[in-house]
Amino acid sequence: MTIKTIHPLDVFCFENEIIHYLIDPGKPSQNGCIERSHREDQRFYDRNIFRNVKDLEFKIKTWNEEYNNLEHCSLDGKTLTEMLELFHLESVKRDWI
Repeated sequence: MTIKTIHPLDVFCFENEIIHYLIDPGKPSQNGCIERSHREDQRFYDRNIFRNVKDLEFKIKTWNEEYNNLEHCSLDGKTLTEMLELFHLESVKRDWI
């Protein structure tokens, strides 16, 4: 007998009005953003050698800051940082309405 429970991620999404759904297995066309993210991550790991955990942490932080400030075509030329700021402003507006 399997007992189904609600995953904490589902609770978080519900509380924050985030639509969360699972994609069909074996359908890469449904997860293009994730495939792109995995490809970029792999390129990062392929280009770097890490001397220790501290070096890994430093390089990941540096890469994240660089990547988050690159302009992205899918965001109409905005950076991820700019989009996050816009999202934050929109959520603040919603809280005041």
